[in-house]
Amino acid sequence: MSTQKCRECLAAFESGRPTQLYCSPSCSRASRDRRRAEKRRATSRATRQTLVAVERANAQERLLQAETDYQRRLRRETTSAEDRFHHAVLERDKTIDQQLTQLRHLAAVNLDLCGELAEAKAQTTELRLEIARVLHSQRGDAQDLMRLAARLLQLSDHLGIPLDRPTAEIYRRRGWPTSMPARAR
Repeated sequence: MSTQKCRECLAAFESGRPTQLYCSPSCSRASRDRRRAEKRRATSRATRQTLVAVERANAQERLLQAETDYQRRLRRETTSAEDRFHHAVLERDKTIDQQLTQLRHLAAVNLDLCGELAEAKAQTTELRLEIARVLHSQRGDAQDLMRLAARLLQLSDHLGIPLDRPTAEIYRRRGWPTSMPARAR
């Protein structure tokens, strides 16, 4: 027999066999129970680590899927926004073209009206000059007629011939005398 140290309680004991490791069956059971518990803990730890790794992989996969969905939605929204923007730009350009066309038309109408205005001003000036000439001529004619009427009245009084009825009526309408005053004779 040889003396050995118990692997469980570390006490010295006399072994009956060379392969005996424990001093008693209770130390053997305690060691076996501890090894089994460690094995269970290691298995549990490995299982937890595996579950954590699986959950992490699932979370990464969900994250990648969510990112892919987000990127797809972002592209769709970006494309939609770009389409709306391009449509708005086209509508704005169309409106600007219409307004430019209308502005050109109005400018042409304005030029025509300016030309007509110049012609109308020239015609107005000519008409004013013509009116002034006619008025001047009529004043001269009126003065001539008044002189002739005065001379006719003088001659009528001098010759002693009374004015005929229509001529006397004209004199009355005009407010002229139909006979010469005594001094003027």
